[in-house]
Amino acid sequence: MFPAGVAGIRTRMVELRGGLRVRVAESGEAGAPPVLLLHGWGASIYMWCSWFAPLATRGYRVLAVDLPGHGLSDKPEDASVYRLAALTQAVRELLDAERLHRVDVVAQSMAGTIALELALAGESRIGRLALVNPASFGVIPPLRLTPLVRFGFVGRMMPHLLTRGSVARAHRLVYGDPSRITSQNIDQYWAPSQFPAYARALRWLALGFAWERPPAKTMARRLLASGRQLQVILGGRDRLVRDSRSYVESLVAHEAPLGVSVVEHGGHAVNEECPDDVLRLVTLAG
Repeated sequence: MFPAGVAGIRTRMVELRGGLRVRVAESGEAGAPPVLLLHGWGASIYMWCSWFAPLATRGYRVLAVDLPGHGLSDKPEDASVYRLAALTQAVRELLDAERLHRVDVVAQSMAGTIALELALAGESRIGRLALVNPASFGVIPPLRLTPLVRFGFVGRMMPHLLTRGSVARAHRLVYGDPSRITSQNIDQYWAPSQFPAYARALRWLALGFAWERPPAKTMARRLLASGRQLQVILGGRDRLVRDSRSYVESLVAHEAPLGVSVVEHGGHAVNEECPDDVLRLVTLAG
């Protein structure tokens, strides 16, 4: 699994409070300004594979983490671990463990909701914040299937349903141009599914995470009260988180402090599909 065999990227397991262990990948100089990269539902640090070298070359300390339940991080058999409050706390504890007093954050999809909640709750250690297709800014059609996932037999079957073929079909949904997907992409997303607890973690996230979109007026009020400027980057061909563009336009109409960019040819995982385009758009400290 990434970054095996890739020069310049170091990995380690970091233990959070309560014994939960998460995998962290790091590149760049230890004393350089840090940037934390947070992936979305079902992904891993591999989502950022094309970001390490460019950011390290620009003089940043690059950190990416497998969130709980993902990649090679622990996958506890406890549904409460996968709720928004628990995941925001896990990121706080990661900042503690890594002694990050000020860190810029780039977060995609589900992690966009996590990072935004931290920022709106007043987490002073988060510097600049860029959200890529944040889940809380759109409507997610696949969640209409969530009631089916509640049945116990579905949970028992899920590890057997995550075949390489099903992972490949799902991955095609997150790219604006599925022809860009390689066999390596599919293998990297399929690999974590070999742990049965991975499928159960995804199910608990589908059931228990905060996927609902707040009313634009409510979100705009929270953003204004936070006093921080937020950067939002959308994929113009996002087929998973729908209607984000109109929601962002509503936020701006309510005077929310947003900077918005759209990569028209990119999909939901535009940061992975079109890394150079998104890297050019992301504004970081320094």
